[in-house]
Amino acid sequence: MSRSDALHRAAHQRKDDGLMPVTTPSRRLDLPIVLRKLTVLRTAEVTPRMRRITLGGEQLGAFSAAGHDLPAFTTRGADDYVKLFFPEPGGEPVLPEQHDGHLHWPRKPAPLARAYTVRRYDADLGELDLDFVLHGHGVAGNWARDARPGDEIHLAGPKISTVPPVGASWWLLAGDETALPAVGHYLDDADGTVDLHAFVLVDGPEEEQRELTGVRWVHRRSGVADAELLAQAVRDHSLPEGEGWMWIAGEAGIVRELRAVAKHLGIPKPMLDASGYWRADAGSSALGRIRALRDQAVESLEHRRREHV
Repeated sequence: MSRSDALHRAAHQRKDDGLMPVTTPSRRLDLPIVLRKLTVLRTAEVTPRMRRITLGGEQLGAFSAAGHDLPAFTTRGADDYVKLFFPEPGGEPVLPEQHDGHLHWPRKPAPLARAYTVRRYDADLGELDLDFVLHGHGVAGNWARDARPGDEIHLAGPKISTVPPVGASWWLLAGDETALPAVGHYLDDADGTVDLHAFVLVDGPEEEQRELTGVRWVHRRSGVADAELLAQAVRDHSLPEGEGWMWIAGEAGIVRELRAVAKHLGIPKPMLDASGYWRADAGSSALGRIRALRDQAVESLEHRRREHV
């Protein structure tokens, strides 16, 4: 009997015995999208390559703009993301227009926007934390590197919130450092009722976030592909029996390899959530272009599937 068959048989047997609830897939919730102007309250160096920016301001609460009464900032899931709007060099940011519960995006010039996962939101304190990987290039990373208290930034979202599945006996979380805000959020919210297994790929020991207990850190190695390293670590891990949920995020090639691991583990598609946050340069090779197009198609299909769950 394969591992997949064994897991499904054990899960169904437990359901039949009344020992566990029926597992439901994760759900997507639509949220009203609001453009907000916030201020940098403080910054912190989480690791040498990860910087945390804490934002605040009156517009985290309910406010009125463009003739609309707009709701307070809302986030419901650990991997909810917002879009930040950055100025063009030497200019002001191009912003979308606020409508009732949605935005109108201009095409020419188009806003310069980047998506970032919410690391923490405290409505009582009026604080929103976003973590930035400092790559040494890129408009968002450069802004985060230079951000100081008092700086202002516009953001919008979250637009969609993911509610984790109900009834899964274990969760498997995996990704590179760009997945860390969501992984950390999942760990912070854990109530002890679900067996969590988390794997994160980082440059080395200095990039480990020691406050995140329970993470299995995988370090990059020269001459070994990132996707191969992380996939092997997950593949070699012993998971408990029962029906589980797998959440993966990060660079597109890593996500592609982890999808194959999910199939190897026998995780059914409704119990897999995968997001390609960014894409490494595929180069000019035909194989690289084909893989990039395939990843885009898979991500599009996955998005449409989730919208209909």
